[in-house]
Amino acid sequence: MNLRPDELGLRERKKLEMRLLLRAVAIRLFAERGFDAVTVADIAAAASVSEKTVFNYFGTKEDLVASGRAEAEESIVRAVRERPAGQSVLAAVRAQVLDLAERVHTVPAEQRALWRKVIKSSPSVLMRMHQMAYQQEQVLAALLREESGASEDDPMTSAIAATIGVLQRLAFCGITGWPNGKKQSLSEVTANIHRTFDLFEQGLGDYGVRKPASPSGFRVQRSSERRHR
Repeated sequence: MNLRPDELGLRERKKLEMRLLLRAVAIRLFAERGFDAVTVADIAAAASVSEKTVFNYFGTKEDLVASGRAEAEESIVRAVRERPAGQSVLAAVRAQVLDLAERVHTVPAEQRALWRKVIKSSPSVLMRMHQMAYQQEQVLAALLREESGASEDDPMTSAIAATIGVLQRLAFCGITGWPNGKKQSLSEVTANIHRTFDLFEQGLGDYGVRKPASPSGFRVQRSSERRHR
């Protein structure tokens, strides 16, 4: 989980504050004028910084909008990688998706509305977010293969990684209204997360349950091994 601002040192806190400022300014301008009509120079001027400063924090215009989603993608991977012994992959993902949903709803409604307007009207931003999701799937699939001992051509780990990507989207229903376009309250989002994960646990609930570390390391028992015992 990312550290809160009050848990950071002065230097890191100032960097975080600048990052959040640039993101907020950019999204406001994009919502007002349209993504393509706003330049990096416009964003820099509105934030009273140089263009170089903007590029120090964000590689592209799209990242000014999509960076929050990138952080969410990274948090899912981290939750799977750092889950404790005895916890399944799905349980780790459920906890992180619930945490993400709460974080989303701490963002003021006005800011969420601006973000929603920008992503719905900016194809290049949507494409960037799809790229991030695909990259997350690749990292997760590789992590699951490493833990389970699956081969490179085993489709199961890729399928599970893709499923996790879809489940993660539940955290953002308060903004996107996915899948039916209707925005949801935190209680509705939370209920839907639990309902969906409960259903998936009927098939994947014990996948990737970690055993305690041994002197020679640990390995995750594959579902196929359990079925044939």
